[in-house]
Amino acid sequence: MADTPFKFCSNCGAGDLHAVNEREFRCPACGFRQFITPIAAAVALILDAQDRVLIIRRAHEPGLGKLGLPGGVIEPEETGEMAAARETHEEVGLDLPASAFTYFLALNNRYAFQGYVWPTLDLFFVARVPDFSSVVIQPSEVMEFMLCELDSVPLADFAFESNAEAVRRLRT
Repeated sequence: MADTPFKFCSNCGAGDLHAVNEREFRCPACGFRQFITPIAAAVALILDAQDRVLIIRRAHEPGLGKLGLPGGVIEPEETGEMAAARETHEEVGLDLPASAFTYFLALNNRYAFQGYVWPTLDLFFVARVPDFSSVVIQPSEVMEFMLCELDSVPLADFAFESNAEAVRRLRT
């Protein structure tokens, strides 16, 4: 992985940015400062009437073939709840309104993308459905889904520790 995602200065186009620290880079040509800040992501913990949680198997990197929860980057003009609803629909076909999602907790995460490990702030939201009969996975996003009782979720198989930790905390 690269030490910086920045190849050129966003202000003047010069290369060879200098790291001030792990989150700040400075252009020696014009002095412009570029920062790495956490990227906000929304993650859905969806439970049915039997208190089973919907778990997915990722169909792409990072974490290809590992377990996860529906979720992704929050887009401009979206709330966390809106992003959780959108990502849930995109990944597993459940059409839930943003109002179905209730904030649960926030956890830090690291996400490898385009040769750099980005810091993320994962915002977890809980939603409840009567059952999972209308789940239709998007093959480009999800290889398969499973329904697990909270105490039987295979936490060691998750792509991201933040997802496993959210399930651990939901158990209590």
